[in-house]
Amino acid sequence: MTPIEHIVKCISLAPQLDKTNLPSDEEWEKIAVVAIAVGLAPLLYWQLTQIDLDLPPMARAKLAVLRKAHAKRNQEIADQLAEILAACAQKNIAVLVLKGALLAPTVYAEPALRPMNDIDLLFQADDIDQAEVVLEELGYSGKHKDADQGPGVVKHLSTYRRDGNEGATPNPYLSADADRMVEPHISLEESWFGLKVDITPGVWDRAVPITLNNQPALRLSLVDLLLHLAVHASFHVIMGSSVFLQLYDIGQVLNVWGDEIKWPELLHRTRQVKAQPFVYAGFYWAKLLYSAPIPETTLAALEQDCSPALVAYVRSLDASGLLKRTQHPPLVTFQQRLQRGILDRKEAARWADSFNAKWQVWQTALTFHKTDTMNLLKQRLKSEV
Repeated sequence: MTPIEHIVKCISLAPQLDKTNLPSDEEWEKIAVVAIAVGLAPLLYWQLTQIDLDLPPMARAKLAVLRKAHAKRNQEIADQLAEILAACAQKNIAVLVLKGALLAPTVYAEPALRPMNDIDLLFQADDIDQAEVVLEELGYSGKHKDADQGPGVVKHLSTYRRDGNEGATPNPYLSADADRMVEPHISLEESWFGLKVDITPGVWDRAVPITLNNQPALRLSLVDLLLHLAVHASFHVIMGSSVFLQLYDIGQVLNVWGDEIKWPELLHRTRQVKAQPFVYAGFYWAKLLYSAPIPETTLAALEQDCSPALVAYVRSLDASGLLKRTQHPPLVTFQQRLQRGILDRKEAARWADSFNAKWQVWQTALTFHKTDTMNLLKQRLKSEV
């Protein structure tokens, strides 16, 4: 069994740890390293302590250190979020809290169990300019990008960070210090090289008032929340980003709020926004890896709406396959970047459900002058002049 397979079995909603056939000390150290890299170290450490498993000292130390670091960081993130929510409330700006900043304190046994990268917040289009002013008044500096540049991600076009608070490593799960970046979203559209799905219409009408860190906020309705998590997780796989924590989120939401889910409404909403392939994949993997309590009837209905080829592809990716798909060496040469661009578009086209949709993906290669690779080439040429 591979390290990632051990991890998902240990932290599953139905743990499957065979105490009569435990990994060796060396294997446990490899398991700890993989858990740290994919953001599952706090969950793994917590689950193993729940069953009082005596880990080898080195593996235990590695996991314990990360657990403590994430506890500290998540508390600082909570304080950071509370400050933003309070400032927005004073200006009557509605804030819908997304992903980890919402889930860590609401559906996890302890907030520290859910590592976070950024603070993702959804604002209404009419409020975004004022919201960015609020962030600047709190000491954040914004970086803005063109929606046409790179892979065409448009759900947020700016990121905000306080000066001097950058993480120590590129991996967010290894940087326990520093403020988290704040990403003010204007939509929930997922997009990648011409592949698009948008669940935003109507989410504000269905939003649910909550209190987070003693401040007023909003969250998505349960149906919208599950759609968002599933689509977001699938796009992580499409983009080649780590997905194990995002899939665990789905199981935790169902574990806490599952009795309130209206599955027929979820199917209707999924079909309405044409997100069946992405919701099917997210749900299938969450159930496969973590035993997320998703009804088989719902999965079957979603599967019928997907092409047989895509269903076969989704089913071909188990824990090891997902790890391989979402782990890539750094791009250090121009040729590597070109090859990666082709592979990215090939993967995106796999998920497109029509010839026109596939053409939307491949035609992005015709606008090479707008790609990150071209921008890098321009910078290199300037430096050589």
